[in-house]
Amino acid sequence: MKNLSRYIVAGAAATLLPFAVAVAQSPDQTAPPAQEPTQGQGATFESLDTNGDGRISKPEAEANATVKAQFSSYDVNGDGFIERAEVTQANQSQSESPKQ
Repeated sequence: MKNLSRYIVAGAAATLLPFAVAVAQSPDQTAPPAQEPTQGQGATFESLDTNGDGRISKPEAEANATVKAQFSSYDVNGDGFIERAEVTQANQSQSESPKQ
């Protein structure tokens, strides 16, 4: 069971790695978002939550092609927003699914 927990944590960490890379590369977190965000690169939850309300709306998700394409899989409760808990839940389910 302890090893399973380690795999889950490692899987979640690997899934969130693009978010961490984006934070590390961002020198000023208070800077306004770029006019044309780079599509396909990792983004942090905070960088996508441009209005700072603690959730990502569909218009905010448009800034990242990957998040936009996977919006419905992250919006677990179907309310039209991605909350941080939903991202965690989605990432945990992805790491628990068997590899083929």
